[in-house]
Amino acid sequence: MSRATHFAAFAAGAVIATAFTATALPRDVARFKALDAFAQALSTVQTSYVDPVDEKKLLYDAARGMLHNLDPHSTFLPPTRYQHLRQDTEGEFGGVGVTLLPGELDEARPRVPPYPTIDEIAPGSPAEVAGLQLDDAVTSIDNQATAETGHEIKEAGAWETKLRGASGTRVTVGILRTGWKDPKPFILIRAQVKQPSVKHKVLEKGIGYLAITRFSEATSSDAAAALASLRQQAALEVLVLDLRNDPGGLVDQSIMVADQFLDAGTIVSIRGRAGTENQTAHKGGLAVGVPVIVLVDQGTASAAEILAAALRDNGRAKLVGWPTYGKGTVQTFFDLEDGAGLKLTTARYFTPKGNSLESKGLIPDVKVEAFTPDEIVAGGGSGSGAPPGNGATITESGNDDPQLTTAVKLARQALRGGSK
Repeated sequence: MSRATHFAAFAAGAVIATAFTATALPRDVARFKALDAFAQALSTVQTSYVDPVDEKKLLYDAARGMLHNLDPHSTFLPPTRYQHLRQDTEGEFGGVGVTLLPGELDEARPRVPPYPTIDEIAPGSPAEVAGLQLDDAVTSIDNQATAETGHEIKEAGAWETKLRGASGTRVTVGILRTGWKDPKPFILIRAQVKQPSVKHKVLEKGIGYLAITRFSEATSSDAAAALASLRQQAALEVLVLDLRNDPGGLVDQSIMVADQFLDAGTIVSIRGRAGTENQTAHKGGLAVGVPVIVLVDQGTASAAEILAAALRDNGRAKLVGWPTYGKGTVQTFFDLEDGAGLKLTTARYFTPKGNSLESKGLIPDVKVEAFTPDEIVAGGGSGSGAPPGNGATITESGNDDPQLTTAVKLARQALRGGSK
């Protein structure tokens, strides 16, 4: 729409508003006046602001402000960001299949820029096929440097976005690996990459481990496959379910995962403008009756909190770790005609016992910090009578994941028939 056409439309709207004023209800009159005031503000900014401004950006900013003032979770997203968000939710997109960590300055090598590093590689992805490895430093993407001496150029997430694109397109990635003097170029062909959201393994005889990193469209089916695999390996007598750093995602996927552990009872109550909807469990889940230890932390949010609360409120699990994030609202995506979109809060959810998690979160049954503080022993603990503070040494706990260690101890108790 041209600028002239745009303002003609606003003028027509103002005329229509005036025509209806005589018969419209008071609230309609107020609405038309507000729309007219917005049109006047837009026109004034475009004609009188000190610098030229882009009309589309002004309109997007206005929409963003409107959503931002509703609540912290509602937002307006321009086309590119909206597309990437939907891809993340769907769990599949065109790309090379890597997740990047922010770069860090190395005091031992201050001249080496803080390049982002590879944290995860999707199985079967172009990155895995090309031979990229965990902890590889990404020095450039299509000959654009990712960092300069002393600082990052962009955040790691921005570089991940640059690695995405249509399947079949080419991207050149500069890689610096430990032991290499100079970076080497890798030419990758983007493909549809499925981001795995479920991991599982056997911890020890009878005890399985299932981790869910987010709830995307394939999470419930992947979780069901993982549970079946653990049962086949005789490792589903007790389960450690890891929901740490799971930011949530699709609520329906969380509900379907909970259904695998419950034969009956409420999973979650969702209350919106249309009323209250109770989601209840069905018979026949793969892990009904299996004692569950759920790991949570401050990164456990939204759909992950729904799952954790459903299992605990129904007497199916103990929570171990740290208090959760506390997000008690449901967001729905709404597509807009130009490819932009809205992420709008449309409901509040409540646990089976009727509790809201908004700004509260879940308090674990067993609180365990994410790490055990190192013990500093003055004088080296040698008993030699050295003055305090001389020759201090650090005694390492030797425990990299005390939360998981505690969960395994509880799982062993349950395996022996102890407290669940």
